[in-house]
Amino acid sequence: MATTLGMSTEHVSKGSDRRFGIPLQPHTTYTTKGVIPIQDQLQQFEALVEQNQIDKELLRRSLFLFESGSNDIFGYFLPFAPPTLSPDAYVQAMLAEVGSFVDRIYKLGARRIALFSLGPVGCVPARALLPGAPVDRCFGKLNKMVKNYNQGLENLVKNVAVKYPGAVGVYGVVYQTVQLFRAMPTRYGFINVTHACCGSGTLGGMMQCGTEGYTLCSNPNHFLFWDYFHPSEHTYKLLSEALWSGGQIQIRPINLKTLANLTLH
Repeated sequence: MATTLGMSTEHVSKGSDRRFGIPLQPHTTYTTKGVIPIQDQLQQFEALVEQNQIDKELLRRSLFLFESGSNDIFGYFLPFAPPTLSPDAYVQAMLAEVGSFVDRIYKLGARRIALFSLGPVGCVPARALLPGAPVDRCFGKLNKMVKNYNQGLENLVKNVAVKYPGAVGVYGVVYQTVQLFRAMPTRYGFINVTHACCGSGTLGGMMQCGTEGYTLCSNPNHFLFWDYFHPSEHTYKLLSEALWSGGQIQIRPINLKTLANLTLH
């Protein structure tokens, strides 16, 4: 959930299994130190393909899983660099980056492409760091941007078969799946769906896990969130199961298991 397209709030466009889910651009306002931007990853990947170090048939059989954008939208609301784009324009710029990513991996040989929606980023404990964000409920303005972005992702998936002959796209409905966990926590084994297991301060969201002064819960699997931004291992396990073998409420038009076993021509 905590990955980034590398969008800048000042200016958007500066500058086996294959999984890409980290910065598409290095010019992001809110990113993780030491993470390789997705453009660099793609350039490295392209070089390997061009040098015939990756078998083309392997690419056709591989699943390409994409989840990115949480940090971009969260960063839109940080006070350090006020955005110059409207929320809608910002989301459209993010979607343009995703479209470019899909173009490039298709040209490399990707044929089984899964785009996963963002979860409800406005509900992460780290929202306690954002000016004006409520702590007794999710941050509605942030989740509105997330839902607009997710809708655009699903539209991209619906166009995959037309725009990319021979390719199959699926859309992982992560947002609604996580909201089910929040609505019926005990059904899914959760006791706490608001606070971070590891952190400090309001919602456990004021301090990153591992920072001096943090506290740790006794059972992380009872928490929806491991730290101020990331889901717990239990949450990831439930999501993985839903995406691998779930029905169309969780992933559509087919799940990852079916996608992996499709015969493509």
